[in-house]
Amino acid sequence: MSRLKYALIGHGRRGAAHLSTAATLKDTFDIVAVCDAHPESAEAGAAKVGVKAYTDVRKMVDEISPDVCDVVVPAPLHHTVSCYLSQCGISHNVETGLAPTLGLMDMMIADAAENNVKLQTSENFPFVPVEQFVCKLIKEGVIGNIHKCYRLFSTTGYHGLAAIRCRMDANPKAVSSIGHTMPVTPYIDRAKRDFNRENLEFYAIDFDNNGLGIAMVGNKNGCLGRNKLVGFETCGERGTIITNGNQGATGGETVNVCTDEDLTENAGRAQTYEFQREYHEDKTLHRIFVELPASLGGRVEWVNPYQHTSISETGISLATMLDGIARAVREDTQPLWTGEMGRADQEMVIAAHRSIQTNRQPIQLPLEPDPTEEDAFDRDFEAQFGVHPREDIEKALQVNFKAR
Repeated sequence: MSRLKYALIGHGRRGAAHLSTAATLKDTFDIVAVCDAHPESAEAGAAKVGVKAYTDVRKMVDEISPDVCDVVVPAPLHHTVSCYLSQCGISHNVETGLAPTLGLMDMMIADAAENNVKLQTSENFPFVPVEQFVCKLIKEGVIGNIHKCYRLFSTTGYHGLAAIRCRMDANPKAVSSIGHTMPVTPYIDRAKRDFNRENLEFYAIDFDNNGLGIAMVGNKNGCLGRNKLVGFETCGERGTIITNGNQGATGGETVNVCTDEDLTENAGRAQTYEFQREYHEDKTLHRIFVELPASLGGRVEWVNPYQHTSISETGISLATMLDGIARAVREDTQPLWTGEMGRADQEMVIAAHRSIQTNRQPIQLPLEPDPTEEDAFDRDFEAQFGVHPREDIEKALQVNFKAR
């Protein structure tokens, strides 16, 4: 099967990771262009893969006609690029979060549907190998039916909420939240992000299977001597799965589960079974597995579909996403993580913020766009860049965040 013509739009820190991953998927993609409104960024990315650099999405589309675009621009610009690509009939993968407001996400989803193109949210956290393995353990009933999930993490919430939705295998119906903000001495973290305050939020999500998800998020990032405080615990009727909660960390994961004998003769104290990894000689991950008693199903394993490539364990989730949009285009199927799913993740975050604003009251889901939130985004965008973000999509495409 012929390779798909792939173009990257946005070559920053995250875009560079997308580009290198796409370059590894040689049977899937023919990389044809790198586009970034910042000329130096565009040239740097294009030089890595030997293609032409562009600073104008419209010119790139006219000259190259890519089959798939990978959109890794700042989140406030996601809708401008996505809607333009949909109007051009080009399927695309959009980095998370899908967009800052519900109204913008609805624009993106509607334009993609109207133009019969594939819109994929690049929510890679549920496709981290450990997450895929955890979901396999859950689906095989190793720890029984799931009723609670806890995730503590120091950065953005939508990744963890997406993973909680997968583990719960249910739909969220309400969100309650508390929040706290404090000033800090200004600093720039390792990802080149400026901070002069520290946020902390706790979410409680009720699911339609009567399950409960708890998530803590903030922007601590281990800076200022803070405890990183990460962890992910999934509670079933027979046991618990404990993982790190950080998609970039591996090791130390366990399934703690009771056999019938543990329940009757050991006062319900679970035995601990560690996740094990097996590697090839070149250090490429072969599989993740756990050895359980025969009464609990024996060995359960997840086998790496990219074991014959140079993709590391931490890169597998992004490779899975890029393969996902390619498969959707080739086979005319749904992407791995649709625009609607990306909206559902952001919807929980937005509901949490609304709960904080209403003195911690539960916010029922699904949500409709709030005109006040939409207008606030539009005013801020226009004040910063001198163009309305919805009324003139093509002009908004020219915004260069790095030139601020």
